[in-house]
Amino acid sequence: MGREVAAGIKRYDLPYDVIGHIDDEKSGANILGKITDHVPTAAARYITCFGDGTARNRIRSMLASRGAQFTSITSPTVQSVTPTADLINCLILGSCSLSNDTQIGSDVLIQTLAVLGHDVVLGDGITISAHAFVGGYAVLEDLCTVHPHAVVLPKVRIGKGAVVGAGSVVIKDVAPYTTVFGSPAKVIAYGKPHD
Repeated sequence: MGREVAAGIKRYDLPYDVIGHIDDEKSGANILGKITDHVPTAAARYITCFGDGTARNRIRSMLASRGAQFTSITSPTVQSVTPTADLINCLILGSCSLSNDTQIGSDVLIQTLAVLGHDVVLGDGITISAHAFVGGYAVLEDLCTVHPHAVVLPKVRIGKGAVVGAGSVVIKDVAPYTTVFGSPAKVIAYGKPHD
């Protein structure tokens, strides 16, 4: 996802210069080294680009403990009446719609064409995939994931670490660390907290 974000920065002429990526698994051009060995640069601003909120949070905490400072990126094509300038380590990608009074935690990823209704509360480490819809007054607790084309109806609470399957329609609250799927969404798995 880092290359996708870098391409978007270039495409929309955003005021950032991408100097490279840190990665424990890949090497090559633009890879500055491993995350575990990286010494943050004081003038640099970092953003973690993982699809998993637990990983985004863990890596941000690790780098922040070494002095790294973080930014957030909101695509200029996002339609938002919710301020996004002060978010920490969040990516809000192309053509999303964020209604008024949405609260957004740290380490949040909102992908292209997602729609969030008014007064939605997003905890830390949330992932909202492309084309997902979250209705007004919904609450998504820390580390939950809403997969593509899923619908979370208004006033529904998605518990910590829960997963909403692609294309699902959630009409009632989802317990923490539970996976739901279908229309209407039904429990298909009970999980455990992320390690």
